[in-house]
Amino acid sequence: WVNENDVLNIYGSKPKKELPLHTYDGIIIAVAHKEFKKMGIKNIKKYCKSNHIIFDLKSLFSKKLTDLRL
Repeated sequence: WVNENDVLNIYGSKPKKELPLHTYDGIIIAVAHKEFKKMGIKNIKKYCKSNHIIFDLKSLFSKKLTDLRL
């Protein structure tokens, strides 16, 4: 959900359009974008390996559904 040209100009690389499933050891939810809430924690967890940690900095989801929260 970023402007591809902005990312290219600022960071010198293109953002990924799709992320692979079952790949990540952890996910940090650092912003409370409505897209993440709409996506739902179950769909977010699909990007993680079976043994993972989800750190919800914005308390977007229930404490029971994530591993760590602020």
